Amino acid sequence: MTTASNPRIHPSLRPPVHDAPRTLGTAGLLTALSALLLSVVSFAATGIAVPDIGASLHASAAEQSLVVSAYSVGFAVPMVIGGRLGDLYGRRRLFLLGMAGFTVFSLLATIAPNITVLIAARALTGISAAAMVPQVLATITASTEGRERARAVALFGATAGGATAVGQVLGGLLLSAPLLGAPWRTVFAVSVVLGALAFLAALRWMPRTSSPGRRSLDLTGTALLGLSLLALLVPLSQGASLGWPAWCWMLLAGAPLLFAAFWARQVRLHRVDRVPLVPPPLFRLRSYRLGLVMALMLQSSFGAFTFLYALSTQTGLGWSPMRAALVLLPFASCFFIVSIWSGKLAPRFGFRRLLTIGGVVQAALLGITAASVFGQGPDLNPWSLAALLVGVGTGQALMFGPLVGAMIADVPPTTAGAASGVLNTAQQAAMGLGVAVAGGLLGTMMGTSPTAGGQGYTTALAVCMIVQAGFAITFALCALALPRR
Repeated sequence: MTTASNPRIHPSLRPPVHDAPRTLGTAGLLTALSALLLSVVSFAATGIAVPDIGASLHASAAEQSLVVSAYSVGFAVPMVIGGRLGDLYGRRRLFLLGMAGFTVFSLLATIAPNITVLIAARALTGISAAAMVPQVLATITASTEGRERARAVALFGATAGGATAVGQVLGGLLLSAPLLGAPWRTVFAVSVVLGALAFLAALRWMPRTSSPGRRSLDLTGTALLGLSLLALLVPLSQGASLGWPAWCWMLLAGAPLLFAAFWARQVRLHRVDRVPLVPPPLFRLRSYRLGLVMALMLQSSFGAFTFLYALSTQTGLGWSPMRAALVLLPFASCFFIVSIWSGKLAPRFGFRRLLTIGGVVQAALLGITAASVFGQGPDLNPWSLAALLVGVGTGQALMFGPLVGAMIADVPPTTAGAASGVLNTAQQAAMGLGVAVAGGLLGTMMGTSPTAGGQGYTTALAVCMIVQAGFAITFALCALALPRR
């Protein structure tokens, strides 16, 4: 289906006739996906490496937390702006700038002499990722259609979901190799090598796409959005480690007001025929609007799970990082395979059906896994958990890839960057929210029974899975409300 011929699309969202999709090709698709893969793998591998970083650089717990959160906040805050700049000035150009920055600042992190330099390098790496990652989905939207788009979106979903487990496994492997004086430096050095290769590949295979029209950027809206996201993400990322001081609650209370001011400005600019940072007609598309809510549920619950899984297995049960990562490997492999398979099924069965099935499958398997985790407690068998997580991965794969496809089905190339930026920002914010809630849940469990030890951690993980199962059921119900096609 092409958006130009769809009468349901608002006229301001319809692309001009001359902005026809260009061929992306397999090499171009893999090159584009490298940005998504590197950004997620870097985040996940760094999370595994944090204890080693703290010991090597004599960093406090708060400073160790900042190594992760500085990247996360730097990644999420300018994401929409990165997508919009790609629309205006060329997605290939923003991709190359972002990949170059990602590589250079990963090198700075590799050779960081102290924790302050490392934190700054990670923040700058996150900002660079925010320039390149929105161009991935935007390029797919602008240069593919039909079955080619379904295949590309399936690979996008497989990369986004599987990269977290890949990063954890890679981090575990690299931390086992005493290279570069300290194992954690190898984690960032790998990003340097892969980033340089991806940059060269983009020079050769990344297609040139952009959105024709007036080249203007809403600077006031940009500032309002940046402040809104900072007010939301900084407390979520740092509140738990700082004991939730008053200023965290003040920022959280102010975030909705800032978001309201930002949205009011976007609506006003659209009414006077100026170019907003986020086009309001984008949210008139039912598939995109509802899909964004579904993405928030999916990412927040997944963020909570990955956070509690790492703490429960390594801190609560005493597993090594490598063992904890290997238990997730079957989950990641299954996710990747089923995601690709879902891309072939989507044209035949439709997004609604696959999303509904995915939600039901994940809810059922999460319930079974939660019962197993709670029942075994500190004696949790890693192999039984790995086997159950294969089923969870199957359900999640049928949720994520088709969801992205459903959301961009009616999004025209002219606003692909903005749509991609909003989606990626929402996902990052949801992950942060999930981690914050999971941290509170774990604190409650351990506070109730400080001597619970491994049982307290596994109970928190089981409760998280039950909540995640509830979200999966709600997700399946929302899928039934998506447009039929």
